[in-house]
Amino acid sequence: MDEVSLYKKHVKFHQTLDNVDSPNLSKIKEISKRIHFASISSEKQIFNNLGNVYHTEKSDYGDYISNLTIDYIIIPKNIGCVYGQVNTKNVEQDGNDEKKATFKNSRFNNYARFIVDLMTHKVVFSKVLQCFVIAKNNTYEKVDETSFLLNYPVDKKHQIDDFLKIMIEIYQEHFSDEHDYKILQYSFAGNDWIYNCDSLEYKKHTPKPKELYALKYDVDKKDINTSIVKDFFDSFTDSEESKNNVRLLHAYAMFRKMNLIHAEKWFLLKDFGRTGKGLFIETLKKLLKVNRVNFDSLLAGGFEASNEWLKFYGTDVAHANETGEISPKMMRILRKIATGETITGRGIGSNSYKFDNSSVLILDTNESVDTGEITANTSRTVKIAFKDRPKDETVDERHKIFKPYWDFIKPNNENSEIASVSFLIASLEYLKEIGKEFIFNHVTLKNYFSEDDLTETQIVILQTLAKQGFIPAGDETLRPLIEEDYKNLKNKRAKEDMKKIGVVVNKQKKIEGINAKVHLIGNPVLFNLALKLLKES
Repeated sequence: MDEVSLYKKHVKFHQTLDNVDSPNLSKIKEISKRIHFASISSEKQIFNNLGNVYHTEKSDYGDYISNLTIDYIIIPKNIGCVYGQVNTKNVEQDGNDEKKATFKNSRFNNYARFIVDLMTHKVVFSKVLQCFVIAKNNTYEKVDETSFLLNYPVDKKHQIDDFLKIMIEIYQEHFSDEHDYKILQYSFAGNDWIYNCDSLEYKKHTPKPKELYALKYDVDKKDINTSIVKDFFDSFTDSEESKNNVRLLHAYAMFRKMNLIHAEKWFLLKDFGRTGKGLFIETLKKLLKVNRVNFDSLLAGGFEASNEWLKFYGTDVAHANETGEISPKMMRILRKIATGETITGRGIGSNSYKFDNSSVLILDTNESVDTGEITANTSRTVKIAFKDRPKDETVDERHKIFKPYWDFIKPNNENSEIASVSFLIASLEYLKEIGKEFIFNHVTLKNYFSEDDLTETQIVILQTLAKQGFIPAGDETLRPLIEEDYKNLKNKRAKEDMKKIGVVVNKQKKIEGINAKVHLIGNPVLFNLALKLLKES
């Protein structure tokens, strides 16, 4: 790559612009014609940020204008770009008229920078992806309208609405630009290995300089440890059903990033504290872009909310950690994230950006959640329960049990990339083991940690239903307890408390041939979980 070859390539590109139809074509041509490539040929030029612009205005053989200020460095100490217009005029010298080239600077802009990046293959067009990608350190970033505006910002007054569309049309239909990058769209890599998510193939391979992966990690194959990952799940998940679900989470998030699956599921993690759930979340942060759901900012409205929504652009995992009650307004935010709605965000001093949210929602809570309110479809919800710690466990005992996992996942209180990749590889290998399909189990999450969390009404109903299967709605023993706890069972809190222990109230049932209103077991799993608390007490 030198200034002459870049000049020739740019001439071909510039001539191709006339093949597109756009009301903004003239603006784009004016930007393009001001791009000039310059060699940097001395230590003095390096120090003073100067270069020698190559042009053909004086002669078809080419000439240089020396020591012009570089606007954009392409290769440090070697090649740069200067932005402006080369003009020639006839001057008399030794009695003869000769052409003299002069240069008038223009203000460099990001449309010009994008064209330069195309000419120099910092940005290339992928025929497979049918879009531009930014090439960097063995990885690629897709360029869509939003990422273009974020990477190549232009003030609103000078924006060209169809600039990116025109560039795509040129590269799709008119301009043949062969690059030597190999784009592996479904693969991520380490230092000496690659993993193809489409085929679930894991093999030793040292990435080559021109290979571009969805992600690249600074991890050697020998350091990946999936055994400790399995031990972690064996030790801290509440059931085999939950363990299956949580073992698939990393793989599911990676498949979503690579668009190998549609946005279908969101994850609900629930416990009553100090179970390892928070440590598990840490294993995602070195793998993917994780964004914390900031309810305070999102609920504030106005610019604060718009600015917070912008953080979801490019986010792979949206993590909502909420220990208090989830209000209806918060529920609407969670639904917007979980269902992949189109989001509008705005940065400080910049324009609004509209994009499709593609992040996987993880709601991490100790509260009961009506999953239907989030997605209007409970089958989209993947529930995961971590194992509650023994009630009599001391802090020292708990620290001793968790220490090897803390040391692996957060050594010196810093997230380990090796540990994170180990969790990802373990998840993908488990997916392969179960037949390459995301099959999630139904899990019922318990709503209470101990008997102390239950009202007297709930306790008596649990004990009575366990013995006789139903309770007459007008039961005299129950009536004073209901009045003290709720006033009546039509009370909103009473309805929620009955639902949490798997009980339905005021249902019709024939008793000895007579229709009567009774309270019954509605959800046996929830009922048995609550009953178990009483037995453990």
